[in-house]
Amino acid sequence: MRGKRKPSAFVNDIPLKYKFLFIYLLCVLVPILSINALFYVQISRNVDARERENLEISVDRVVYDLMQIVNECVAISNTVAADRAFNEIMDYSYPDNEAYYEAYNNTLRDKMRQYSNLHSYIYWMGVYTTNPTIQNGSNYFILSDNDKKSEWYRKITGGPDKVLLTSYQGTNPLNPPQQEVYVSLIRNMDNSTGQPYHKYLRIDLRLNNVQELFQKEREYLQFKLLDEQNRIVLESDHSYFSLDSNVLLQADTGSSQPSKQIVRTLGTAGYTNGWRLIGTPEGRVVNHEMSHALRISLIFAVLTIIIPTLLMIVILQSYNLRVKLLYKHMKLVKYEQFENIDMYEGKDEIGGLIRSFNLMTEKIRNLINDVYKLEIQKKDLELEQVRAELNYLESQVDPHFLFNTLNAILVICKKYKYEEVTDVIRNLALILRRLLSWKDDLITVEEEVSFIEMYLQIEKFRFQNRFTYDIDISPAVLKCRIPKMSVQVLVENSCKHGLQSVKGARRIHVSASMNDEALIIVVTDNGKGIDQEKLKWIESHLKSEQDSGSNIGLRNVYKRLMMYYDGRAGFTIESTEYEQTAITIKIPIELALDPKVEESHV
Repeated sequence: MRGKRKPSAFVNDIPLKYKFLFIYLLCVLVPILSINALFYVQISRNVDARERENLEISVDRVVYDLMQIVNECVAISNTVAADRAFNEIMDYSYPDNEAYYEAYNNTLRDKMRQYSNLHSYIYWMGVYTTNPTIQNGSNYFILSDNDKKSEWYRKITGGPDKVLLTSYQGTNPLNPPQQEVYVSLIRNMDNSTGQPYHKYLRIDLRLNNVQELFQKEREYLQFKLLDEQNRIVLESDHSYFSLDSNVLLQADTGSSQPSKQIVRTLGTAGYTNGWRLIGTPEGRVVNHEMSHALRISLIFAVLTIIIPTLLMIVILQSYNLRVKLLYKHMKLVKYEQFENIDMYEGKDEIGGLIRSFNLMTEKIRNLINDVYKLEIQKKDLELEQVRAELNYLESQVDPHFLFNTLNAILVICKKYKYEEVTDVIRNLALILRRLLSWKDDLITVEEEVSFIEMYLQIEKFRFQNRFTYDIDISPAVLKCRIPKMSVQVLVENSCKHGLQSVKGARRIHVSASMNDEALIIVVTDNGKGIDQEKLKWIESHLKSEQDSGSNIGLRNVYKRLMMYYDGRAGFTIESTEYEQTAITIKIPIELALDPKVEESHV
């Protein structure tokens, strides 16, 4: 009687290979992978933090350089606005054009140019005034109605600020159809209420210089400069000229990864209020550093996995292989295979088990050879004797009794003029007579066809007008020899399984022809067909050595064809559900015409 099972005993039920696997996974692989994963995560965080800090420094550097330009422009505007002599000349009412041009040549001509010549980032610099005695041209213009409708004028006059950094869209003077983005510093030069005219200084920045600031950091960041209205003024590697005004100064819709963007405002001054610089990391540098960290982690993980794994293999292999081999041979004992384990056993406990097993199997083999096998052979002989007696009893059924009975029924049907039944019984009697008279296993195609025709006439009586059949036999194949009832079984199978459950017209077509290589026999019906899954099962079942009790007729035909023609015969089944099923037999022509084929299988 077994003792009470302890909870810890379930470990003994686990196969040895799984125990080794658990030891390796839980004690070696999982800890190592966990440590390496944590190591990689920490390295990745450090790399990401360091690269993020570097990128923020790059963005701050661009903001600083950009604000240097803006602040210098502000300083220039303050200088111009504070120039009393210049303001008096701009506010003077000139009696005629000659007086203005004299003042222009003496003072105004080089007043604006000196700043644009000294500072490459100034694209254009000029003054707009309401003084009607000023002549439009060069750097001085009278405020027109179109100027008053412009975006920069509305901004500077609509707010309290004296200085304003703004962006707007205008026409390129060098190419009038083309639209251009302007970034300008606008200065209201009205310093006192006693001035007779309004004056506005406009300094347009050269955007190429701003893009050069972006290009310095192009390997790390892509930049977007946004104005106070959240419009994109300038982007890295993007043009700010276009024939289509809709593509300039579009609102920023945001990024798919806003968490990675670095956003900086352009200082704290009122004239840059709302302006922002957005830097989007290119990712190449970070990805390179991440890849480098990943390679280091992988190399470290591989080394820390391979070395312990090799040690585990060396230690476990010393007894794992012997235990598996011992278990394998012990399983063979169940099937009466008592084989010795041919290997060096070793001097440990497992080696002692292997030596004991070899001694046990040797004694069992001797015992089986002396007693057990003799007893089994005796019982096998008795069983064969019983089978022989059973086969003898079954063979006593005399088929002539059935043939004589059919003749008696035929006489009665003729007497009472049951003509249709008479034909059926006559055909059945002929079929039975033919079966009794056939002694050879191979018959001619002509004999097989006549037998098939008698069978089909019986099926015609069964189905009446709902059944037709065609027999198309080439005269050249009539003397070819095939196994008897090989085609008839296929025809019978079509009637039984293919046509029986079909509603409407039923049709069977039997053809036999030959070419230079083979005799070809095809049996076709328009029955319910065979689905592909069952068709694959039938094909595999035909070639199987095990008999499942299904499709006996088809299996019998296939086996006989393979036997008589040395496996060279072809047997294929093609079927489309509810349309057609065709079974094709191909026999090499030299074997179909050779009368010695049957003799070789007698």
